[in-house]
Amino acid sequence: MIRRITNIAFGTALVAIVAGLLLPAIAKARAANAASRSKENLRTIGQGMQSFTTTYGFFPGNGGPPAEAVTTPDCRTGFPDSETFRWGYGDPKRAGRLQTGCWAYSILPYIGEEEAFRKQDHTRAVPAYYIGTRRPAEAQQVPKVDPIYAKWTYQDAGLGPWGRTDYAANDQVVRGGNGNMMKPEQVKDGLAETALIAEKAMDTDAIKAGVWYWDEPIIFGGSGGTGRKGDKLLRDAPKLIETVSDNWGSPDPNGVWFLFCDGHVRKLPYSTPNRTVAAAISPTAGDVFDLE
Repeated sequence: MIRRITNIAFGTALVAIVAGLLLPAIAKARAANAASRSKENLRTIGQGMQSFTTTYGFFPGNGGPPAEAVTTPDCRTGFPDSETFRWGYGDPKRAGRLQTGCWAYSILPYIGEEEAFRKQDHTRAVPAYYIGTRRPAEAQQVPKVDPIYAKWTYQDAGLGPWGRTDYAANDQVVRGGNGNMMKPEQVKDGLAETALIAEKAMDTDAIKAGVWYWDEPIIFGGSGGTGRKGDKLLRDAPKLIETVSDNWGSPDPNGVWFLFCDGHVRKLPYSTPNRTVAAAISPTAGDVFDLE
């Protein structure tokens, strides 16, 4: 009996040792796979952006509500102590300069998602728009009252779950509004030095709740969920609250992946100075983007 107990104890200890050796390796492998996936996502997005730009001669915009009356769904966000704001809504009949949806909707035909574009499929969770380790590629319901950000409310026109994106555009290049497009030749600081798309900062509590705060659906136009210009790099965490607004971030432990206007993809470590991030965002200020 004593020998049997000793053998069981030894076996348990051995399993614990092996697990202790394997778990860090497994975690490292998962992180590497996630980083590779996000890099490939950005390459896919980059190809879509390039095809759109080749077709129209300018970068897609981030959309927004048009001046004229429209028949698209009336979806709104209620801001604290303010009136509600009606978002632009993707419309296949307005492809190009007057698109009311964001860039992520505009490039759908160029990344193999023509049907979602044509049918205005707000439930489509495009795999290339999800990092994977942050959340699954699944449409998500929005609550009527935000449980994370006080006094924020949402009106979804009763349409149910929505497709989102873990990436946002540099809104100094992919501009908001209708008709306010930038051409590649207008990027004076250089295409290789100017960011186009990147992983966006997110609060993990907000992700679970499905709120629209800086995470509006891809079919909407003019939102901070798809367009940003901040200079901070943040790793996903709970209770980031307003810090995520306008900034960039990732679940990656080492840094944030960026797609630049010339199509190359690189990771900026969290230690990157704010001024360097700002230089990558500005397309015309003459800033020097230098990570060396």
